[in-house]
Amino acid sequence: VASGCQPGAQHTPLLQELNALAQQQLERRALTIEAVRDLPAAATRQAEVRRRVLTLIGGLPDYHGALNAKVTRTARRDGFSIDHVRFESLPGYYVTANLYRPDLPGKHPAILMSMGHWESGKAAGQLLSTHLARKGFVVLAYDPVGQGERQQAYDARVGRSLLGGATEQHFTNGPAAILMGQSVARYFIHDGMRAIDYLVSRPEVDPERIGATGCSGGGTQTTYIAALDERIKVAAVACYMNSFRTLFSGSIGDSEQSVPGFLSAGLDQTDYVELFAPKPWLIASTMEDFFTPAGARQVFEEAQRWYTLHDAANRVKWVVGPGGHGTPLEVREAI
Repeated sequence: VASGCQPGAQHTPLLQELNALAQQQLERRALTIEAVRDLPAAATRQAEVRRRVLTLIGGLPDYHGALNAKVTRTARRDGFSIDHVRFESLPGYYVTANLYRPDLPGKHPAILMSMGHWESGKAAGQLLSTHLARKGFVVLAYDPVGQGERQQAYDARVGRSLLGGATEQHFTNGPAAILMGQSVARYFIHDGMRAIDYLVSRPEVDPERIGATGCSGGGTQTTYIAALDERIKVAAVACYMNSFRTLFSGSIGDSEQSVPGFLSAGLDQTDYVELFAPKPWLIASTMEDFFTPAGARQVFEEAQRWYTLHDAANRVKWVVGPGGHGTPLEVREAI
């Protein structure tokens, strides 16, 4: 899960000053959004937001070579099978994944399932992936770097990464990317796009019906990938979406969740949803999450106005489930 501020940190003079600056930047952005009142203005804003996001992360890797994909084994289950997969996102840079495929003939809609910061990586998506496969979806649940089978600085002598868990490995990679004028988010996004490349290469997949979902850090990745890859036709983001008007002085995110210069570039999380418009987008929250319903409401209300410009207000929805961080039954059903 995303790291939280230390108790009382929101009251430090430094954070108060930074938050005041952030709120000024967000208020200027709000005035810009308020001025967008028709589709031509919305299209202009979308193009500018896409340019700014790509600039901030240092662009995307331009490598689109062979995936060199391999299925290492297949597990048979009741009504579906699970292929254990690996492929290359970049040369020699492997992504490990589980492909859930229904035992039905023909082509099926597919779902890219990005994982949150669970140490087990793709295994954390088993329940939702299983349900979706039994409903006729092909689901690719893949390990983010530093999780599951993708440990960084792994030492066989101790049987684990020398850097610690998933969160620590992400924070270690983050500053290295910044020193190169990048955000480590570019590599997370590229992995997801290459995972879509793998999905469309499978004979069971209808390439015109691809959706994306994820919770927590997986919600972050789903947000980025859906906004930037036009092949995604529907997005369902759980326990992530919040306006920085609420989020900035509360919980903080891992390096891939915190793009340097994002607020000063006139951006907020809702910009990703507005890039996706008018395709269907679900925001899912839980009552006791540190990604609060109050912050999610701010995203939803602005996005709904944006979708109304497209005469598609019913294509952006928000659901709130019970409990803490995660995907309870009500959220899974909404997804």
